[in-house]
Amino acid sequence: MSLRLTLAAAAATLAFAAPAFAHAFAQDAAPAAPAVTAAPAQSPEEAAFEAKGMAFEAETQQMGVELQAVMEDQTLDAATKKARTNAIMDRYEPKFDAFAGDLESFLRAMAALPERAEQKDELLAAAEAAPAQLRAASAQIRASIDQALAAPVAPAAPN
Repeated sequence: MSLRLTLAAAAATLAFAAPAFAHAFAQDAAPAAPAVTAAPAQSPEEAAFEAKGMAFEAETQQMGVELQAVMEDQTLDAATKKARTNAIMDRYEPKFDAFAGDLESFLRAMAALPERAEQKDELLAAAEAAPAQLRAASAQIRASIDQALAAPVAPAAPN
């Protein structure tokens, strides 16, 4: 996976982290980080970060599964759903923050490489935008959950 695909995967992961809230999340989300032109060959650093990105993506997908299960559980009231989704978000929020820091460090390191001189401005812009978006994801997901819990429940269709 190229650097560009790694960044795209990180942004896509956020959009689909909580499938039940994807639409609301997409409306609330900050604009996507600027695309970064990929280098022809992947460096060992890029390969290592790709592995981190894939692990983060798997964790956010698991978070989405957990959130969706709580939200779809018809036996739970809104207060219980809120408490359980908050507990899930509290558990995953440090992972968003850690990955955001790793992403920023990685992009700044890539921008400092002489062979990336042509991409330096794009990399530095991405080093500002993408980590900020990741750090804001938890609050955006929580807001989407609150919005979903506040929405009136549609009556079941008659058979």
